[in-house]
Amino acid sequence: MIGKTMVYDAPIYTMDKNIMEFFQLTRNALDSDNDEAFFSILRERNVLFSLSEQLSFSLSSEYVAKMIFIERKILERLESERKKIIKDIDNLSRQINTAKAYSARFPIPSIPAFFDQTG
Repeated sequence: MIGKTMVYDAPIYTMDKNIMEFFQLTRNALDSDNDEAFFSILRERNVLFSLSEQLSFSLSSEYVAKMIFIERKILERLESERKKIIKDIDNLSRQINTAKAYSARFPIPSIPAFFDQTG
């Protein structure tokens, strides 16, 4: 009977599955050392977020406190990634400006070195 009880437009057992998968993806994202994998897992997780927010009113306070703690960890990692990206952009900008400012004084020898004008 629980499997057929509807909350909004999805069965409860599907919602529980989505919440558990959301939690698992969150943990996988935090455990990932690779930045690309971290961001791709977060994108997958965002799809499940819209499905799981419908049951947010029925979650226990301990579960909600745990999820808030984990979300803060994700925010800290996102902030560190943002700072790293800004630092990399700044380094690239400095390199580009250095390359633009460089001017070779005499990249090729002057013309008299190639041709003897004495005769």
